[in-house]
Amino acid sequence: MGLAESGAGSIQAVPDVMTPVSAEEAQALMLGIFSLGYETATDEELHWQDFALCAQTDPDIFFPEKGGSTTPATTVCSSCPVQGQCLEYAISHDIRHGIWGGMSDNDRRRLAKERRGTARAR
Repeated sequence: MGLAESGAGSIQAVPDVMTPVSAEEAQALMLGIFSLGYETATDEELHWQDFALCAQTDPDIFFPEKGGSTTPATTVCSSCPVQGQCLEYAISHDIRHGIWGGMSDNDRRRLAKERRGTARAR
């Protein structure tokens, strides 16, 4: 654990970034990430998350530093059985942070723009 100063000037213990976590802890962290305050989805719409490999992986790899490698996350995504559902969820909910469905925010925006262009051309 490290220490960090909160806005009120008090010191709080915060987890070290490089501390290994159990699969259960990683899953709890990822489930928190799935709840970013965007439009609320039903449990049925989110059922795919029960099968997401990212829930069994260190969540930090899905939020690389600017200019950092996305390879660890996209490698996990490439073998995930719900990659397509994850990508569609991120695009349809306009999620702008992290790797979702094997794509970065820039990749998802580019894909959404291409889809809008294709839909207009019809």
